[in-house]
Amino acid sequence: MWPEILRFTQQTLGIVAFFTNFLLIWLIVMKSPKALHTYKHIMVFTSVFEIFYAWIDMFVAPELITKRTYWIAETDTTKTWIPLSIVYPLLLAWGGSFGIALASFIVHFMFRYFTIIGNKFLVSEKNFMVYIWLGIPVVAGFFFALLTHIFLQQNEIMDTLICTDIENLQNIPKNEMVYYGFSLYSTLPNQEIQEINWKHINGISFIGTCITFSFFTMTIFAVKGYSAIRKFQETHTNSSSLSKSLQTQLFYSLLIQTAIPIILIHFPSTHASDCLKVKTQQQLGRLMLALELPLFEKKFYFAVFVIFEILNQMV
Repeated sequence: MWPEILRFTQQTLGIVAFFTNFLLIWLIVMKSPKALHTYKHIMVFTSVFEIFYAWIDMFVAPELITKRTYWIAETDTTKTWIPLSIVYPLLLAWGGSFGIALASFIVHFMFRYFTIIGNKFLVSEKNFMVYIWLGIPVVAGFFFALLTHIFLQQNEIMDTLICTDIENLQNIPKNEMVYYGFSLYSTLPNQEIQEINWKHINGISFIGTCITFSFFTMTIFAVKGYSAIRKFQETHTNSSSLSKSLQTQLFYSLLIQTAIPIILIHFPSTHASDCLKVKTQQQLGRLMLALELPLFEKKFYFAVFVIFEILNQMV
């Protein structure tokens, strides 16, 4: 039952993401104020990334399968018509999208802060800085995908676990599926002595470090942005009511945009890391499910939020 629900969710949210992001790109290009400058490029990049992510969700159809001490992100010939030689890089890109999303939030907060304090060099579109802003999420996504391939790639232990422990994959030949995954142990469950899989632990530890860094960086620039807005309002007492209204809306948008990654990315990811301590399949499944569904929903909520943001700046 769950695979059908997951597939329906992927297809539905993928279609919604296509519509909202194409609409957003049109609004940015055709209706947004000229004063946005470089921020236009950042928002268009974010929308293009979301469209790419939605495309992978729909046509590669990755599935996250969890068990007591391991999980895999998998797809196979029953889920996609794309050749597997192409599917594996796309599956890594799907995982790397997590890094792009984290870096994109940081870029948005940093750029807004430097805009508020009037740092023209860092926010100008007339120098190389626009390429640096756009390059940060790309580099982050590339390293996430690369390290996923290095630390979490297919191996014999995972192959054996898939063939013996995952019922809906037992009849699928090994050469007709691709995956990457994490296992707490480097030995099979039926062995008396269990050895910790330090290679996988190191990979997950790096991802956890990146999540923590993203959270603190985003929070720091959110606080600095709030302080800069308050300072701007105090020093510009003669500003028009429209200007004050826009500044107030920017403040509330900062609060909302801080809550979005915390609720949909950082909080679920932090709880998912507790799976290393969980010993029952039901508990592990619930925690990973809490992580998986928000990642699908992120495409929709982020796009809709930025649409309202553009409309606010058009007032």
